Amino acid sequence: MVNNCTIIRMLTEDNIYGSVVTHGFAICNHWHSEMEFIYMEHGRLKIDVDGTLYEILKGQLLIVSANTMHAFMEVETDSVIWVARIYPKNILGNLRGEENAAEIYRSTLLIRTTDRMKTIFADMLNAAYGRFNECYAGIKISELTLEILCNKSTIKQYIPIRTVENSEPIYKMQQFVENNRFKDITLTMVAEYMGFSTAYCSKYIKKKTNLNFLDYVNSIHLREAEELLQTSDLSMTDVSYAAGFKSVQCFNRTFKKHRGMTPTEYRKALKNKK
Repeated sequence: MVNNCTIIRMLTEDNIYGSVVTHGFAICNHWHSEMEFIYMEHGRLKIDVDGTLYEILKGQLLIVSANTMHAFMEVETDSVIWVARIYPKNILGNLRGEENAAEIYRSTLLIRTTDRMKTIFADMLNAAYGRFNECYAGIKISELTLEILCNKSTIKQYIPIRTVENSEPIYKMQQFVENNRFKDITLTMVAEYMGFSTAYCSKYIKKKTNLNFLDYVNSIHLREAEELLQTSDLSMTDVSYAAGFKSVQCFNRTFKKHRGMTPTEYRKALKNKK
């Protein structure tokens, strides 16, 4: 469980945007098609990457490859964590001619940051608060990549990764849940779609994510809700519906259980930090 910490998140689709999350926060096993940069500004974080637990200390950076299963497990109280997500092509597109750039991102990396890297992250933080545009933030991540290439001795650990392929059942399950979030999704529906028995489907989800079926579905809905709370002015009713929850009451209850605060408190925390 991630408690009483600040997570500065810069999430990307085609854009980069920023937000700050405080208080209770738990991120279960998940993956995404973007790479994830996790910088420990202050404190200590334990993160599970593909079934192996790693510890990130103050001043260290973990770069998680795209499509890699990972989860935030434990965090020291009052930690400050910076998280940026960006598609690999958006980084490499700014680094044409740097053949090693693609190579270093084939593994997850644990890095001891230089002063220059910290400066780049400070600039990225400004971008997260909306003082610079998305293009600027993307350039800064590319600049960080070049700094890593020029200082390979700062790489403490290469972590071999088995990525989640598009053909794997867990990927197809997630796509099914996302595409059918307006329906009352049941274990039977997912099992039938996958061609599994309900018992096997339940065990498979537990093995892959360490979650029961209901919590797995809710984790997908919650990630969608968070992004809507961060990037839109939709009402709580509209956010709950768009994210796939049955009702506002269910949305509030589930969000509070897994994030340690209500959706309204979450949005207020974001605005107070801007």
